[in-house]
Amino acid sequence: MSITPGLMSYSYHLSWSEGKMTPERFMARAAELGLQSTEWCHFACHSPGQVDWAQVYLLKRLGDEMGFKSHISGFAPLLAEEEERDILLGMVGVQLEVSKSIGAGQLRFDGMLNHRMRIGAQAPLDLCTENLKRVVELAEEAEVTIALENHTDFRTADFRHFFDEINSPRLAVTLDTGNMVPVQEDSVAFAKEFSPRIVNCHLKGVHYVFRDFGAVLTSGKPEHSIVDLQAILQVFAACEQEITVHIEVVSMDSAEEDALVGDYARFLTEFLI
Repeated sequence: MSITPGLMSYSYHLSWSEGKMTPERFMARAAELGLQSTEWCHFACHSPGQVDWAQVYLLKRLGDEMGFKSHISGFAPLLAEEEERDILLGMVGVQLEVSKSIGAGQLRFDGMLNHRMRIGAQAPLDLCTENLKRVVELAEEAEVTIALENHTDFRTADFRHFFDEINSPRLAVTLDTGNMVPVQEDSVAFAKEFSPRIVNCHLKGVHYVFRDFGAVLTSGKPEHSIVDLQAILQVFAACEQEITVHIEVVSMDSAEEDALVGDYARFLTEFLI
């Protein structure tokens, strides 16, 4: 078994926006829970000239002091047309530079389709593939692996297409266990099919809650998940490559975030024992 348990900063998304969370507090909480890796999406590291290098250096220092592996959440618009391609590649170049500076061998990657398409809409695969090829070429030069996430956009068939068209060891998968639900696909089946290519996971249990305007998909306790998280971890346990499993909760109230993180840390720790 080669699973490295970790924590994604997005788990404290509301706490961060409300000023209740800092990098030091986040890292201390991860250490308290016995986790070994972090994935960051709460400081500027995505666009040329806009990197908060003070935060990057802080992250590197804290990671070194606490013995953490550190990663960032990257993104760039795979729907970029030719006139926008320099923007796409510029963003990727910066994210790869930040990844290398913190010692990260992989970059979790979101193609940003949700910025231009409704959830579940069919992606224009020819355009996405052409752009992804260019992204992977940059990753090969930087010796950093692009871990493409299923971000309520790409389906199983889309990932098959990408791997058929792009033959590179620098293209891999970030499996978000909750993001297959909105596109009506099976996360366990996806994990089994792409198990040799998965290097990162956002461990997220989801269920529906009801509000005045209808049903809302949100995080809950692991045992309440409509996705079989135990089965996915069992798939990972049979893999030869290292897979970082970062806890991600998406709460509807900041007061619920830390308790949920604790629930998932216990769930993950018990599995690894």
